[in-house]
Amino acid sequence: MFDVTPEELEKISRQADEAMTKLGEAMRNLRDVTGEATTAGGKIKATVEADGLVRDLRLDPRVLRTMGTDELSEAIVTALRAAQLSVREQMEKQVRAVGIDHTDPLPMDPAEARARLNSLQSDFLATLQNR
Repeated sequence: MFDVTPEELEKISRQADEAMTKLGEAMRNLRDVTGEATTAGGKIKATVEADGLVRDLRLDPRVLRTMGTDELSEAIVTALRAAQLSVREQMEKQVRAVGIDHTDPLPMDPAEARARLNSLQSDFLATLQNR
């Protein structure tokens, strides 16, 4: 049936716990990420939260005198997009730092994976005891 020793199964379980700890740490750190960007020679500054929502948008009063509405709108959108890209880059960097490949989606919910692993371990140990 299975060619796995209890020691190997315990090692797999420890590795899964370590990965879950790293993932939890990464998720906590990601909540604090913000992105900032400026355009129009620093006269427009956008700040975006990790979830992509705008935290702040600052316009230097001089920008209102030097830009038309279309140009101003375009510069604001450019600043917001740059801030959003900054958030994305920071999040990807933090995820890579803990060794998680963000391009491979998790096959299942981490809690479900842990429950399945615990169930497998229990079934395996019960099989060994019945021998």
